[in-house]
Amino acid sequence: MKTRHIILANGWTATFENIGEFRMGVEGWSLLLQGPDDQAIKYFADQIVLANDEDGNQANTCILLSVDGVYGYLRTAVDGDWVIDFARGMIAPHRVTIRHHHDVYDESLALYEQPAFKRVRQYLSVAGKHIYLTFPLTRDEDFPKLWEQYLAIRRRQLDELYFAS
Repeated sequence: MKTRHIILANGWTATFENIGEFRMGVEGWSLLLQGPDDQAIKYFADQIVLANDEDGNQANTCILLSVDGVYGYLRTAVDGDWVIDFARGMIAPHRVTIRHHHDVYDESLALYEQPAFKRVRQYLSVAGKHIYLTFPLTRDEDFPKLWEQYLAIRRRQLDELYFAS
């Protein structure tokens, strides 16, 4: 497996690891973020963040930082864009692809959207990009549970809105 280490301007290290082919002819790369004082953001360590990054260009450009280095914006090659709070070890989806398969109809649906959850509204500025965040920044270790809660609600909505007879 290939690995790339990139030191970000805020002192964190982004480690991208080639995790193999996930679609015909497309190799995926995961991401582990490690900071000072043994801080880490591990959510992306088993997610496909980059695709076919043979030359490392995507790895070098996919994370944008705020002027003070507190916030980051992760642009992935597959499922969307994320906000990272490096200071508190938190993440939130900004724009993502939601996929849902309905077993009865044997149909799938994919939507690219800005998740809105728990009445969150926060403005951030990262590398000159103004971001309106509508999903709560969540500690890395707590994020999978909250994300699954959101996806369960969203899938029920899609069942009612799209698949209802």
